[in-house]
Amino acid sequence: MMLYDMIKTHTKIDGKKPALYYMGKYFSYDTLYRSIDDAAARLSPLVKKGDVATICMPNTPECVYCFYALNKLGVIAHMVHPLAPVNQLKKFMTAAKSKLLITLSINLEKYGEIAKDMPIISIHPARSLSPVLRFLFDLKNKPYKGDMTNITPFDSLAAAGIPQKIERDDNTTGVYLHSGGTGGEPKIIELSDRSINCLASRGLEILGIEDGVGTYMLAALPMFHGFGLAMSIHTILCHGAISVMMPKFDPRLTVKLLKQNKMHYIIGVPNLFRALLKQKDFRGDALKNLYIAFVGGDCAPQDLLDEFNSHMEKAGAKGRLFEGYGLTETVTVCAVNSYAHSRRTSMGMMLSGLKAAVVEPDGFTPLAAGEKGEIVVSGDTLMNGYLDNPVENARVFFDIDGEKYVRTGDFGYMDEDGFLYFVQRLKRIIKIAGISVYPKEIETAALDISGVTGSCAVEYKDNGKTKIALFLTGAPQDEKEVKAKIEAELSHYAVPTIVRVIDAIPLTPVMKADTIALTALAEKIAKGEER
Repeated sequence: MMLYDMIKTHTKIDGKKPALYYMGKYFSYDTLYRSIDDAAARLSPLVKKGDVATICMPNTPECVYCFYALNKLGVIAHMVHPLAPVNQLKKFMTAAKSKLLITLSINLEKYGEIAKDMPIISIHPARSLSPVLRFLFDLKNKPYKGDMTNITPFDSLAAAGIPQKIERDDNTTGVYLHSGGTGGEPKIIELSDRSINCLASRGLEILGIEDGVGTYMLAALPMFHGFGLAMSIHTILCHGAISVMMPKFDPRLTVKLLKQNKMHYIIGVPNLFRALLKQKDFRGDALKNLYIAFVGGDCAPQDLLDEFNSHMEKAGAKGRLFEGYGLTETVTVCAVNSYAHSRRTSMGMMLSGLKAAVVEPDGFTPLAAGEKGEIVVSGDTLMNGYLDNPVENARVFFDIDGEKYVRTGDFGYMDEDGFLYFVQRLKRIIKIAGISVYPKEIETAALDISGVTGSCAVEYKDNGKTKIALFLTGAPQDEKEVKAKIEAELSHYAVPTIVRVIDAIPLTPVMKADTIALTALAEKIAKGEER
């Protein structure tokens, strides 16, 4: 079953019930289905079955419509961060062999030059809102004045007859998401419709409820994020619930919606929950409306879980914040703590039908309970593989007793009761606000700077917050210029807080960069102990 089929056939409720809630406005399931079909009619002359189209947008109703419209047409939806610099977006689209870019009109100043190479469909950010709100938006935002050749506003696309759904094996790839893979280098992950649907089918199990109809889930994690796409959009729509869409997380609005009983489930990265805890109104009876919350995308410190749950207890609320474990290679969450199964400091238990084992790094034989090694996962939510990367695919996939497993690149263990524990990442990926940042990309960008002979980017903690330090060798560098280059080529998430030129990159006995030593140095610099 394709993703489009899943929401059309699995959601067996009154079509007049709300599916999306966006900027104070409801969109019913009937409106959702009609809008998806309309988007498919508009896009069908531009792409065909097997093509790849890139969606580079925040969470808006149109992002949802276009995503499912591409699926109906048998087109692979390539989801990219809406804040990606133009050079990075070009790189991603080239690697994905994308034939079309769908983005917001306010992004044309940044992305308009891509129209020289392929068509761009631009969508007004306030298209779904009232004429008054659209007018106010246009007053604050200047229209794009550049060359509109090969750029077409979405509403100017001719809406021909609604196309028939394209038949496609649901085991074939339907979605491209970006990840660091299990080795730390950025890769495009191929996810099948079936893998995402299998995660969605466990939605009620994850949330610990029997019926989701009429309940509300925060959708602040963008759809380029596996957690945001699979849980806060697809899973919720498959179970008749309401996705509360936020283009950008707003903690004040979230608390307001809690008070209005329009926020029953919250999923997010640690910083999202920290922001909620800072809100003065995040207390009292309003908290009783929250059924459950999950933190993922980065390791959550135990004190964050304790503080959040203490807030809930003081309010007499039953809702709790739980930590889970997942990776894009398994769509998203594959293990989670819950009301049924929870153990302090663990990542929880594997979801039904999914399995985990622990092996020696790059090994094949499962270790005994309590022994630490690389976490590997098996089940029906596994990715199809990394796009155009047979060498890495051969490395990460292997069999145990005839079952296919994928290496996670994470170091941990399982206890005798089946609870999974994460110790540290084997892969060198840095998470900033839940966004993956790849040290190798930072290092490569730095090596392009005149006079730089060596580079190493590491993660360090400063008052509990994750930050990046970049160490360089060679000629002295202007810190501001280095940061500006990295932001222009990668993203602001990749900008290091510390840029330091040192005599030599320290090496381990096996002649690799000693990232542990550099992390310690970064923490000393942050504390003012090293000049």
